[in-house]
Amino acid sequence: MKTDKLHNALSAFPLTAVEPKGWLLRQLEIQMKGLTGILHEAWDSVGSYSGWLGGTGENWERCPYYLDGLLPLSYYLDDGKHRELCDRFIAWALKSQDKEGNFGPAASKDDYWSRFVMLKVLIQYAEITGDPQVNVLCKGYFKYAAKSLDQRPLAQWGKARAGDLLYCIKWLYEQEPDAALIDLAQKVSSQALDWGGLYTNFPFTRATSFYYNWDKVKANNTWSQFDVAMAFHATHIVNVAMGLKFPAMQYCFDHNKDHYAALKAGLEALAKYHGTAAGIFNGDEHLSGNSPSQGAELCSVVELMFSLQCMLESFGDPAWGDLLERIAYNSLPATISEDFMSHQYLQQANQVLATVAKRNWFNNDDTSNTFGLEPNFGCCTANMHQGWPKFLKSLWFREGEDTLVSMVFAPSAVKLVFEGCPYKLELGTSYPFRDILNYKVVEGRGKEFTLKIRHPQWASNFDVRINGKPEAVTSVDNFLVIKRIWDCGDILNCHFAMPIAKSRWFNNSLAVERGPLVFGLDIAEKWTAFRETGGIKDYEIRPESEWNYALDEGGTIEAKEKEIADLPFSKKSPPVILEAPARKLPSWGLENNSAAPPPLSPVQTAEPVEIIRLIPYGCAKLRISQFPYYSEASLK
Repeated sequence: MKTDKLHNALSAFPLTAVEPKGWLLRQLEIQMKGLTGILHEAWDSVGSYSGWLGGTGENWERCPYYLDGLLPLSYYLDDGKHRELCDRFIAWALKSQDKEGNFGPAASKDDYWSRFVMLKVLIQYAEITGDPQVNVLCKGYFKYAAKSLDQRPLAQWGKARAGDLLYCIKWLYEQEPDAALIDLAQKVSSQALDWGGLYTNFPFTRATSFYYNWDKVKANNTWSQFDVAMAFHATHIVNVAMGLKFPAMQYCFDHNKDHYAALKAGLEALAKYHGTAAGIFNGDEHLSGNSPSQGAELCSVVELMFSLQCMLESFGDPAWGDLLERIAYNSLPATISEDFMSHQYLQQANQVLATVAKRNWFNNDDTSNTFGLEPNFGCCTANMHQGWPKFLKSLWFREGEDTLVSMVFAPSAVKLVFEGCPYKLELGTSYPFRDILNYKVVEGRGKEFTLKIRHPQWASNFDVRINGKPEAVTSVDNFLVIKRIWDCGDILNCHFAMPIAKSRWFNNSLAVERGPLVFGLDIAEKWTAFRETGGIKDYEIRPESEWNYALDEGGTIEAKEKEIADLPFSKKSPPVILEAPARKLPSWGLENNSAAPPPLSPVQTAEPVEIIRLIPYGCAKLRISQFPYYSEASLK
């Protein structure tokens, strides 16, 4: 790895350059009123006795995880109370650095991984405040790591999640170029789990349970031996999601295009062997195949979103913008309650019961798909908060000196400078619930620059108008490219028609989509509290309507747009509903307390045709999103 300049296809904007608007701002407000805002008082793991405040409490990853979402959220909402809380933790971390350069709680001083997470928090803090102490701490820690890694190489979590350290090294190098940082990146890369090689020749084409018996592994090995007894870290779903950023960060340092090929191959393999309609990969706790009855961990959802942000910056591939939207607008809201007061550890693409029961998980417990404070394990309780706040940095990028890229669509604004002239552009939109993007220049005048708008893969038709007049625009490499002199008050309206589409999944099942949204059966839900901790309730959810339907393969599906409620992903008031012909499939029932895997389609059923209601996946906590299907011809 020898280079004088790091390579990125795009440049991410600093955190302070992007503002949330519209429904996205409302979603952030809901989050702060929920668990994110009260967790410090309600949950000991990130409370006042935290090891990251010098106390005797938890001293590993949970507090850094929490701050990784709380800090940007408090900034976007101008929330002084929570900014002050973040500042307390950050001040302690900055003062904790020892003469060797290490920092953090003494009780976990030999741990690398938790420091990687806190470095990411400090980077966001530096973007907000410009505090030079962050650069000083980073330089000191990287000098410490350069020496320490020779005696104590990366292992276990640090080895699997080294891409996060490369991300932090990259950030400092962009602030203060130093050849020693290039050498450190090379050392880290040589010690890390070889995610590029794994993605290129993906070995896990079946669920982890096919290769290993967890009960035997656990009974016959200590924690330190798990990686000998099985490919523990290489199959761990959160590691797999985090690992995707590793080749992207390597590319920034060595400009080797094999990293891009590895990521494309890896994403294709993960989708083929472990993917679901909502864009995520099953892992409960380890890769678990592509049946829609298996589980996908919330940590993997938010970490996959962040990895895709890094991949977009490195390579600029608009297809990854499509995938990021699919995850953010489906998988993320689906696994967190509307009021942000509870969450699941695992979500299922076909989820008809969220109860305390034995299910076909690889090694998660019986509470894993219930909604609550800490189902199964607390990592998701700490880590879920980064999803929406860090999503904002994926919306806009800069390409070179004269191009602004609208990569991922959500109501927002971006501030930047062209040729010394400050500009501010707003994207007013109800996307993904509506198909119109309204760009407006609210500040700036007289400069020529290019606006590139991602052309979604699902959109065959589009229309562009500037100041009310049709604009002839062509799609180039899946971007709409508009170059002109932009003045304050200019408005660009972009319409991407959202067709209703059907995609094929496990056992030839069908998923129904409209634009970036996946739709699920609207099952009546009964929520029952079964436990309470510190005023926060844990819930089971049971169905109060039928769920075992097969779709008509060729049937006409109609869309009806509704008012967008204060809760953007509302079960009671979904912003879009679909109506589809279907028939009950009595032979399809429960298996191991979950919906049985959908039978291979086409199926046979003599039940009468019904019109069923489908709502956005993110609005439904119980749902069928991958349906068996019949055709009228096959029933004759």
